Amino acid sequence: MQTIALFEVAPAAPAPVKARKPLALGELPVSSVPAAYDREHLYSPKANTAAVVDHRPGDQFPPLPVSPSGPKAWLDWWRAEASVSTPDYLGLEPGDVITVVSTGTATVVSTCRFGAVVRYELPTGSFNREPYAEMYVTARNQFGHWYR
Repeated sequence: MQTIALFEVAPAAPAPVKARKPLALGELPVSSVPAAYDREHLYSPKANTAAVVDHRPGDQFPPLPVSPSGPKAWLDWWRAEASVSTPDYLGLEPGDVITVVSTGTATVVSTCRFGAVVRYELPTGSFNREPYAEMYVTARNQFGHWYR
């Protein structure tokens, strides 16, 4: 049996990429996590340093508590505190394209209280199982490049 199409369904157009203005160096971003700018580096202060540095409080989260020692305690801290998903990390949002120290251009995949997960391409080769790698970035230097 043959069916007749009443109309053609066009493939869904990709969502437009939102153009965002990069944050000026030295400016504290409006962010869900606390933001500090010290010695020309932007970072999110942890609980032990937030008491001694000038910082902008986070819109949704206080400074991240210091990680405990010991594998079990650290894993509990990671799951309950550090890896909690956030809408942004120091102004970075999923989909943003940034420059990462020593790796080049990367795309923000997700954000959490600890940092932003970025994905960058790997060169083609027999040792690479995936065409990309992921890493966390937690700070930005005076040149606008992100690093861990």
